[in-house]
Amino acid sequence: MSTFIGIIVAVIGLGFLILAHEFGHFIVAKLAGMRVEEFSIGFGRYLVSRRIGETVYGISALPLGGYVRVTGMHKEEFFEHVAEAREERAKRQAFADDQDDEENDGDDEYSRDEPLISSARKPRDPEDRLAGPRVLSAEEIAATPLKRRYYSHPFWHKLLFIVAGVTMNVFVAFLLLFGVGLVQGEAITSTVIEVVESGSPAAEAGMMAGDQVVSVAGKTVSSWEDVRTEILTHPGVQIAVVVERQNKRIELTATPEKRQDGTGFLGVQPGLTHKDLGAVGAFGYAGETTGSMVALIIKGIGWMFSGKVPVTGSQGLAGPVGIIELSSQAVQGGYYASLLALISINLAIINMVPLLPLDGGHVLFSIIERIRRKSLSLRTFERVSMVGLVLFVILFIVATSNDVGRIFGG
Repeated sequence: MSTFIGIIVAVIGLGFLILAHEFGHFIVAKLAGMRVEEFSIGFGRYLVSRRIGETVYGISALPLGGYVRVTGMHKEEFFEHVAEAREERAKRQAFADDQDDEENDGDDEYSRDEPLISSARKPRDPEDRLAGPRVLSAEEIAATPLKRRYYSHPFWHKLLFIVAGVTMNVFVAFLLLFGVGLVQGEAITSTVIEVVESGSPAAEAGMMAGDQVVSVAGKTVSSWEDVRTEILTHPGVQIAVVVERQNKRIELTATPEKRQDGTGFLGVQPGLTHKDLGAVGAFGYAGETTGSMVALIIKGIGWMFSGKVPVTGSQGLAGPVGIIELSSQAVQGGYYASLLALISINLAIINMVPLLPLDGGHVLFSIIERIRRKSLSLRTFERVSMVGLVLFVILFIVATSNDVGRIFGG
């Protein structure tokens, strides 16, 4: 398969993950009775869009994510639309004659509610700024019945809506891995060494093909993942490796080489056996692998914060360009479904970081509002969100810089 086709498939795959995430939010909003104004893949102004019923569906100019816009996400902002709608009606109609026509459904709640914001610089949800101008008119938004506005829904509705995106990403990852298990089966690694690279720390330590690893750095191992973890976490440190050779246990001493990414390298590869899986086996494989991927990503994030792995440089964070490049290689290598599952879980975990504007930040704010029994002001939401957006812009710049360095630095 050509590199060009691989890139196209990779881009489509990432688009699919974004679509799945936003569909999670969308379907829960619809089931809960919230009004969904817009469903977009990408941010900014629409490149193409179409209105079906009460919702506008489209693809936007900046392909760095997506959003589902529900009415009344913030109560203060909703009442700003109400004020704007009043102004528009006042321009078209005589005020005295048309006051009785403001509500077409008998819901006069918004006209009796708290005073509207009158500050010179009104607060605004930064996510709305990122998403672009609303397509629906202020009058149509203001006419939304109370029961269909996000802020009027019970806490558990809001929580389900927020976590639905990451739940969908995990579900998609599970389905992808189920398909891999069903079609390709499972490659099972053992603790038996199959290859010892020439000139590697393992070769210098006297390890041989056919050795079965019993323990590494004093820890008994039962899987190759255990072996790999101990090697990765002991760069440049002399460790004891106990192997079983011809029914005898031999203790060897090795010093894993420290690689550019800060992890250890020993130079051994495990033996592999292939196992066909039926539907039941594939289900178990998908569940176990999903759990392993979650643990691996969380551990990797922890290593970044602890400094065990770098954030910058050729081994640092990957941005959109780097992810597409890796995905293209995976397409050509035949393991793209597994990589796409890993990326999907990555998106889910990162989105649950308790920092606005991520889903985890919305969960945290919803919990705080539940405890306070009062909504946080839009001004507070705006300030906290801006901090988060600045942090993510910095991370995006760092990741993109890493991508460029990998491409031009070979």
